[in-house]
Amino acid sequence: MYGELQARNTDVLSVAVDMQGPEKPRPFHEKANAAFTTVVDSENLLGGLLGFKAVPNGVLLDEEGRIVFQRFGGFDVRKPEYAAVVRSFADDGLPTSEELANEGVQVQSIDHFRRGLERLESGDAAGAREIWREGIALEPDNWILRKQLWALDHPDKFYDGPVDFSWQKEQIAKGE
Repeated sequence: MYGELQARNTDVLSVAVDMQGPEKPRPFHEKANAAFTTVVDSENLLGGLLGFKAVPNGVLLDEEGRIVFQRFGGFDVRKPEYAAVVRSFADDGLPTSEELANEGVQVQSIDHFRRGLERLESGDAAGAREIWREGIALEPDNWILRKQLWALDHPDKFYDGPVDFSWQKEQIAKGE
């Protein structure tokens, strides 16, 4: 799809959210043979700015840098409805379906991601865990915070081969 979008004078930028830096998501980008650019938001600046609490997301910007479409959580161009939105955007600059756009996102927690990261970088992993757990208590649907906490404690479930989604479901069922 990327080649098709380039032919329509549209570009793609992928942003991975991972506190451990680019070395962790890089193998996934390489395995996918992705031709588009991926950058790493190791401080979750976009999550703080846009208010999303999970990935994958889709945000379409016009030539002026204005957001004309956003979908937080579950955005996947392999799904026909999202592929149609992206193609319509490339052709006309507008999404095809208003109901696919988010109504709006409310963020309750302070920037727990950044505060936890600061603790982790200072060598206080226990303090980082505590801050991220506070954020999760405020926003149980904040999967970005959960992922950072889980990846810190169980890197094998995220970085040694495919992401272990069944393990994640088990953690959720246990209330972790």
